[in-house]
Amino acid sequence: MTLVSEALAAPLVWVVLAESGGVHLETANDLKAALAETADVRVDRATELFAGRGARPDLIVTVGTAALDGALEQLPKKDAGWSKIPLIATLVPQSIVEARRAIVGARPFTAVVLDQPLSRQLALIRRALPESQRVGVVPGPQTRAYLAQLEKETRAHGLQLIVGPEVRAPEEIYPSLKEVLVRADVVLALPEPLVYNAGTLQNILLTTYRARVPLVAFSSAYVKAGALLAVYSSPSQVARQTAQVLRDWLAERRLPPIVFIREFTVVANDRVAASLGLPPFDVDEIAADLRRLEAGR
Repeated sequence: MTLVSEALAAPLVWVVLAESGGVHLETANDLKAALAETADVRVDRATELFAGRGARPDLIVTVGTAALDGALEQLPKKDAGWSKIPLIATLVPQSIVEARRAIVGARPFTAVVLDQPLSRQLALIRRALPESQRVGVVPGPQTRAYLAQLEKETRAHGLQLIVGPEVRAPEEIYPSLKEVLVRADVVLALPEPLVYNAGTLQNILLTTYRARVPLVAFSSAYVKAGALLAVYSSPSQVARQTAQVLRDWLAERRLPPIVFIREFTVVANDRVAASLGLPPFDVDEIAADLRRLEAGR
C-alpha cells in the first residue's frame, strides 16, 4: 500500500472547539498529537468545520461544554448519514452530559467527563486528612442527582456526609455553606456551576478559611486561589484518555456509556496548610497511594 492510499484510509476526526485558547486548545492539540499516527485530525470551531465540511468525518470530538452545544446545533438534523456519526464529548461535567443526552438522541455518544470519581475524592480526604470525618457539600440543581451515590461512597470510606440546603439561586450559597461549616470538618467542592464559579469562589474560600475548615476542590486553579487540596486531570491526561476511547472505537466500533479519567494529579496549597496548622503534603506520595488503592479494587 502506498503512502497516499494509507493517508486516504486514515479515519477523519473533527475536534470541535468553542474557545481558541487556554485549556481547551491545549487539550485539542494534545489530542491531535496523541492521534497523529491513527487518524486525520482537524481542529477548529464548529461553524468553520461544518461550513466547509466536504467529506463527512468518521467521528466528532468536542472539547468543552460550549463546543458540545455548538456541534449539536450545527449537526444536520435530517441527514441519516450524519445521524450515525459517533460523538465523543470531553472536558465536560457529568451533569452536562446527562442533560444533553435527549438532544444527542440515538447517535453513538459518550463523554470523557471532567468529574473525578467520588471514590477518588473521598479517598483523597481519607488519606490526606485522616482526622476529618465529616465531609460537607453544598449541592445545586446539577449535583442533586449524585447525592445518593455520594452518601453511599462516603459511608464506604468510613466518613459522614453533611449536606447543606440545595442552592437554587446565588443568594442561597452563603446560607447553605454556613450550615455546612457548623458541622463539617472539611468541605468537598462539587462541579456545580451555580455554586462554584469565578464570581463566587473568592467569597467561598474566604468563608471556609475564616471557619478554619479546609476546602478540597476539583481544580488546580482553585488550589492556587486558596483551596487546600485538589485531585484533577490535566489537559494532557484528558487528551490521552480521549485518544484511547477513540482507538477502542476504531477497533471495536463501540463506545462506553461514560468515561472517568484514569490518570490524575494531586495538588496542595502549603501556605493554606500551614495556616490551618497542617504539615506540608507530599502530593506525589498521596497520588501514588490513591493509584495503588484503585489498582487493588
